[in-house]
Amino acid sequence: MREQLAPHVAPHVAPHVAPHAVLANVRRVGPRRARTLAAASVALLASTVLLARATHAQQGARFGAIVGANFSTLRGLDDVDLDKRTGSMGGITLLLPLGASMALQPEALLVTAGAEPSRSPGDGVKFTYAQVPVLLRLSLAPSAPIAPHVYAGPYVGLQISCTVDFGDQDGDCEDAPGINTKTVDVGGIVGGGLDLSLGGIVLTGGVRYGFGVSTIAEFETGSVTESAKNGAFAVYTGLSFRFGGR
Repeated sequence: MREQLAPHVAPHVAPHVAPHAVLANVRRVGPRRARTLAAASVALLASTVLLARATHAQQGARFGAIVGANFSTLRGLDDVDLDKRTGSMGGITLLLPLGASMALQPEALLVTAGAEPSRSPGDGVKFTYAQVPVLLRLSLAPSAPIAPHVYAGPYVGLQISCTVDFGDQDGDCEDAPGINTKTVDVGGIVGGGLDLSLGGIVLTGGVRYGFGVSTIAEFETGSVTESAKNGAFAVYTGLSFRFGGR
């Protein structure tokens, strides 16, 4: 494999190198650290529930689920032939009021991200994350039956799996040459949507953009190493149920 790839990764490699020619040695985080990160994500979600416990009993809270499409890319790559990919996102959400129009919105999601080759065969690079966003949400018409809202906040993602597929080369990232992946993805989310209130049930829909601030993979292109960060637009719909005091 190294003898076949060597000519493609020489220092004089041309721009837009094919992805199967730039993949090498994956550094994986050990199972002990992975368990620690998973526990930290759960603790983060649990802490938001405890912080809002005093308010949600008076004003009411909501528990529900969302599901949607995730249109992702790897930001920061100039010489690697990778483009957008369509994945999925979904999971559970809580809405914990902090006042008449403000609320805390923690989520626990399963998200697929990555990128597909623009000129080569195969499915490209695919990441699956357990993601925990903690969002501060502002309702623009809290008492209306159709209420627009906006939100923003940080997220932490724990990589569950990483696979590559470039036609003649596919499998787990740890067996592929030319890419070093990271287990943790840290970033932010901004978005907005509409809620349709049907008594104790609320239908919701919206759009969001997630931007990674941490490097999630490093691609080796000859003598140059390029760092990639996640970036994704998502469109989703959901259903939630009221509980508590309202």
